[in-house]
Amino acid sequence: MTEVHHEDVAAYALGLLDDEERAAFERHLAGCASCAGEVGMFTEMGELIKSVHPDDLLPSPPDPQVESLLVRRAAKERRRRRIQRTFMSAAACVLIGSGVFLAVNSATSGPNPDSIHGPARELLLTGSTYSATDAATGTSAVVGLEDKGWGTHVALELKGVKGPLQCRLVAFGDDGRSEVVASWGVPDKGYGVPGSPDPLVLHGGTSLPQSDLNHFTIETIDGRLLATIAV
Repeated sequence: MTEVHHEDVAAYALGLLDDEERAAFERHLAGCASCAGEVGMFTEMGELIKSVHPDDLLPSPPDPQVESLLVRRAAKERRRRRIQRTFMSAAACVLIGSGVFLAVNSATSGPNPDSIHGPARELLLTGSTYSATDAATGTSAVVGLEDKGWGTHVALELKGVKGPLQCRLVAFGDDGRSEVVASWGVPDKGYGVPGSPDPLVLHGGTSLPQSDLNHFTIETIDGRLLATIAV
């Protein structure tokens, strides 16, 4: 509902309100004797102003009291509307800014935004999946595979690792050929462990076709084996 102010009486009488504001003010007039009494004065003044040619005002300036009243009312009305527009613009900017911040923050905060949604999670849900848990290291992994024209799209969900570590996922073919699919760092708190339950979820690719894949290994950069996933 349009907000109504008593100060709108001058703008209403002089025809400065838009249709919605005018309708709202007319409803206000029905219950406000003060504004209703002022409307007549400003209406007559507005008609007088309309009937006077600007050149007729040059020989003798308008009554200072009338001019002062009109100027004060107009200035007050303009100021009120300008503040309202500025406030609404600022509020919109804050909301937009907050929306952008929340969107960026939700996409970057935490170790693993793709654990909730994204191409890696989608592939783990829709692709061919294989899993393994290494009893010695406690590392648990699931890989998802999808055939592509260039090779195989690979997704990984990793749990049970603590850092700091530098790791990589390596694909091995039936012919013994190997390729690094992805590499990453594990922070001190780790992934999928007490105190840091979220898994690491990421994706990459290999030129090896899915039909030629034999297994994957998860290993540290210095060659320590964490888990092997047979395909």
